[in-house]
Amino acid sequence: MDREFIYLNRETVNKYLTPEDVISVIKRIWKNWKKDIFIEGEHTFLPAGIHTGNEFLHMPACLPEDNILGFKWINCYTDPACGYPFSHDNIVVLNDMTTGSLKAIVNVTDITAMRTAGGHGVAAARCLQKGPLKTLSVLGNGSQAVCGIRGFLCEFPEIESVKVYCRRKEAFESMKKMFEKRVRLEYVEDSREAGKDADVILAATSSREVLLKYEDLTPGVTVIALNGFIDIDPAISYKADKWFVGNLRTDRKEIIDSKEMSHGQDLNDEDIYGELPKAAAGMIQGRESGREIIVYTHMGLGVYDVACADLVCQKAAEKKDGVRIQI
Repeated sequence: MDREFIYLNRETVNKYLTPEDVISVIKRIWKNWKKDIFIEGEHTFLPAGIHTGNEFLHMPACLPEDNILGFKWINCYTDPACGYPFSHDNIVVLNDMTTGSLKAIVNVTDITAMRTAGGHGVAAARCLQKGPLKTLSVLGNGSQAVCGIRGFLCEFPEIESVKVYCRRKEAFESMKKMFEKRVRLEYVEDSREAGKDADVILAATSSREVLLKYEDLTPGVTVIALNGFIDIDPAISYKADKWFVGNLRTDRKEIIDSKEMSHGQDLNDEDIYGELPKAAAGMIQGRESGREIIVYTHMGLGVYDVACADLVCQKAAEKKDGVRIQI
């Protein structure tokens, strides 16, 4: 039996996957949260050598209704080789669930950023936002920050101002050129000022410094923290009116049990109000008043990447695009 699979490189993925696609994928998964439409396997970390601080992360997932299963394989190098980034060359491997056959290998380096800040970060804000979102504050200037702004502008066209804190003014100028035709970007020199009068704050840095404290937050704000409490005050977890996570099992392991995510401070899972997807599915309350301060932390799920990769495969197949490889 001759079999083949499709390989999609980074360029092909970016040709077919839009911010709207990613947001729609997350919303669909969250809307059907109580129907158990997916199975998320255990996230496992494999050290890349001894005492290097570098590791690989394996994130398996299955979507029975879509007849696919697969896994994300991602490197997280806190001590990268000279000239290499923290994470790169990430892939998703897809299999046909019925036959078990290899279906595709997809470069998901950009899917990672899109499904995080511009995916579940945006979906979380939509779930928690009551009324128009006028001011978005962003901590960071990397790919997560850029994808986040792009996703937020797609979902919330009413945004009037984006305040950006980053250490390098030239990085802000580069971001400003990307978005100046769509929205006004304002540079903020002090990270703690970024929290003033914002409707939503997107923390999208890898900084090990606390950039935002609870005292900096305005009543009614939603804080979207993409890296746990690595760059914001861990006290926000219990001082906020509500602390949502994306998935209790995985986020408990990757945020609460990890001292690296909280500057060595103890986080208490009893302070968690609930899983935000449950609020999106109508199972629990989300925002109940315009003055609640709400924080959302989530390290992500493999099912997001697998679903996005499968969608790209479908689009590429329709155009007969991608590289076909015989097994």
